[in-house]
Amino acid sequence: MESITDKSDGSMRDGGYKPRQSLRNLKAKLAALPMIATALVVFIGCSLWSIVYSFTDSRSLPVENFVGMDQYVRLFSSNRWLVSIENLLLYGVCTLILSVTVGFLLAVCLDQNIRFENTLITIFLYPFALSYIVTGLVWQWILNPELGIAQFIRNLGFENFELTLLANP
Repeated sequence: MESITDKSDGSMRDGGYKPRQSLRNLKAKLAALPMIATALVVFIGCSLWSIVYSFTDSRSLPVENFVGMDQYVRLFSSNRWLVSIENLLLYGVCTLILSVTVGFLLAVCLDQNIRFENTLITIFLYPFALSYIVTGLVWQWILNPELGIAQFIRNLGFENFELTLLANP
């Protein structure tokens, strides 16, 4: 016979508590809420601002003369608009096809044993490593007392200046 405490389905009968799926990571969701709200307000605010100003004949802000749909009628009746849309679509499709094709071919080449595999890997990974190298050099310059910020300030006339960012207080 099975007892009530032998069940491990997470029900309340065995005393176990399973938090609701929506309450998981509640602290993380609450911490992200201000940034999400800010991003939404900025996005929606800028979008509404653009929509409102699209119905004016303003060429510089904040001059406002409401003209209604006249701007849109002029835009859609212009041949330049159609040409620009065609160019945009052509550019987008070609860029997408070219990017995917080149990326796929490079991935296939790197997966095979080709002649200059290590050289290609170095070329592809160099931009990633470069940011860390530059960051390290900048911090070295900042913290080095002989040639960093401390030396620069001493050269300005403050001979007794010491920058001890890593010293024990």
